[in-house]
Amino acid sequence: MTVIPGLVRRAATEAEHRLRAGAGLLVRLGRDLERSAELERFLPSYGERVRLLEDTVREQDAALRTRDEEVRGLRAELDSLVAQLNDRLLPRIDERMDDTERDLAAVATSLIRTGRDTAGHGTRLEAAERRIGDLRTKLAQLEQRAGLWRDLQATMARLGEDVDALRARAALRAADPPAAEPAVAPVAPVAPVVTDRVTDRPA
Repeated sequence: MTVIPGLVRRAATEAEHRLRAGAGLLVRLGRDLERSAELERFLPSYGERVRLLEDTVREQDAALRTRDEEVRGLRAELDSLVAQLNDRLLPRIDERMDDTERDLAAVATSLIRTGRDTAGHGTRLEAAERRIGDLRTKLAQLEQRAGLWRDLQATMARLGEDVDALRARAALRAADPPAAEPAVAPVAPVAPVVTDRVTDRPA
């Protein structure tokens, strides 16, 4: 007879344990239902934010494509300008320097042949020396102009490299996906990326 009360107590304890577990499960289910309802309330706002992000990404993509076209046009203009300057200036500078060197060689040869024996030769020598001084001045000016032109070429080459770097940055920004926002706060409008247009004026 002592076995039956023990079984009853064990059954009662097991039933109580299961009732408590069931009550805890009901509480958790209630909390999950509340969270689900709260998430359903936020779904429209999330959808609106996703649409805003998509519109912003489309606008930025269009702006990047426009900038890419502008950069390509600018690079083409720079290449054309460098080619024109090379065709027009460099041959003339080289020809003038060659002419000046030939004049100097001719004057030096004339001085060697003439000598300094008479007063007349002295007068001609002074005139020749003045001529040599003038030719040297012109040669220095031509060398200075050639140096300025080489500096201009180097500057344009660096500008071309900067234009290529801008194109690479624009391509990288277009390839990056938009970052998802974990917060529930409203999204502030994204300002479009603005870059200064690169211009150059040849000296």
